[in-house]
Amino acid sequence: MRQLNYLVKTEGNEALLERFIEAVNNGTIKLDKDYPNPYLLDSGEKFLNSSVIEYFFQTRRFSKELYVDFFEKLRKLNGFNEISYTIGEWIKKRITEKFFDKNEQYWTEIWTRKTNPEISISEEEKEILSFVCYVAVCHIKYGPSYATVTANRYFDIVTQLGSDEVEQLKKNGTGKLPKDLTQYKDTDFTGKANDVFASINIKLANDNEESYKKALQFINNLLKSDFPKSYEISFSSKQKELLPIKGLSKCGQNYLFAGAVKYPNLHKNILEYVNLAKKEYEWYNNLEDENCAMPSTFAVFALGLQDEKYFDTLIDYYKTVDEEHQSIQAKFTPVFLEKFGISEKSIKVYINAILSMQEHPHNKNFISYFTNEKSLKLLLDSKENFVDYYFTKEDLKEYSDSGNDAQEMADYCWESVMYTTFGQSKNFSKISKTLTDTEKKIFEKLQVNG
Repeated sequence: MRQLNYLVKTEGNEALLERFIEAVNNGTIKLDKDYPNPYLLDSGEKFLNSSVIEYFFQTRRFSKELYVDFFEKLRKLNGFNEISYTIGEWIKKRITEKFFDKNEQYWTEIWTRKTNPEISISEEEKEILSFVCYVAVCHIKYGPSYATVTANRYFDIVTQLGSDEVEQLKKNGTGKLPKDLTQYKDTDFTGKANDVFASINIKLANDNEESYKKALQFINNLLKSDFPKSYEISFSSKQKELLPIKGLSKCGQNYLFAGAVKYPNLHKNILEYVNLAKKEYEWYNNLEDENCAMPSTFAVFALGLQDEKYFDTLIDYYKTVDEEHQSIQAKFTPVFLEKFGISEKSIKVYINAILSMQEHPHNKNFISYFTNEKSLKLLLDSKENFVDYYFTKEDLKEYSDSGNDAQEMADYCWESVMYTTFGQSKNFSKISKTLTDTEKKIFEKLQVNG
């Protein structure tokens, strides 16, 4: 049996656990650097995080103020995701299992309100419902985008048990953000944001540079605060423009950045938004499935079609997106090539776009950009220097740690580049017939791995 270098059992360790609780409250608790990162005292003792939290629940009579203060300290120490499960199990025991029956449907838990009139809710349990709202808000603000499912389930439980707190949160948010951050109105622009439901509402009375500037400043100021990192933007204006990208969703963020990018003076505000919003594993909440997109997406596309100086912004974006779950950027590639063609700079953008998803689809129009000597040479240069051009230090470390050879990974990635650019290999001979002798030789080198 594997020996643990940290404690897990609460029984018999109560005195030591009291020291852990005290260390949390006075801010001296630390995290051990080794997985699973137990809590660590200055004196060297280590205890599994969930055990410390379970002991807290067992020994501290419920008080919303006491509980929120304790869990805010832990959230700031090692993140909400590391404590959410244990808190959720306590909520299930104290509230959910008492007032609701559980059914499972397609591996999903369905909780239905019990109809037994003898089961009444106590004053303490009413206060616990307010704590459940706090936990739901934490899921929205600090959890991954899919944590909204858990948050909404909590909100539904609280509402069914007679609390009006969810309705108040819908109207006013948590109230923790200053009103001058969440509400703004003048003759040009009205902005309203809710930090519970992660919504930003933009309404322009006048379609001009000043209105768009105020809207961008409003959003950027929100993102500098404790506002959820996954959110949605709704947009209203007398004139609505869309980015010139076929198949891109008609949504608030599309309208906003398509309109704002017309004004060169606002490009710095849009770039600031990109740097504030761009976070892997966060999402625009008003987009789903194949249209899902990391915050900053529409702003990056808007800038990326303006000038070569934003090529680095595009590349940084491509390196940040969750390649396993996002593919909306494939809709941008044809428009990018139409705008800039293939050059020494643009080819780096193009190949990073391909690498930003599991399989970038081939577009037959791509072939025409690469069936010339200049573009083929640029492709060959990228192939021969793939590791240096396209792998980051983090990539190389990851490959080394997992025992993968960097050049083998480059060869594997190159297959994707060839497919996206020229289609299936069975069509290569047909393409080759359209090339000059010099071009054919380069094209043949592109097809050889290693």
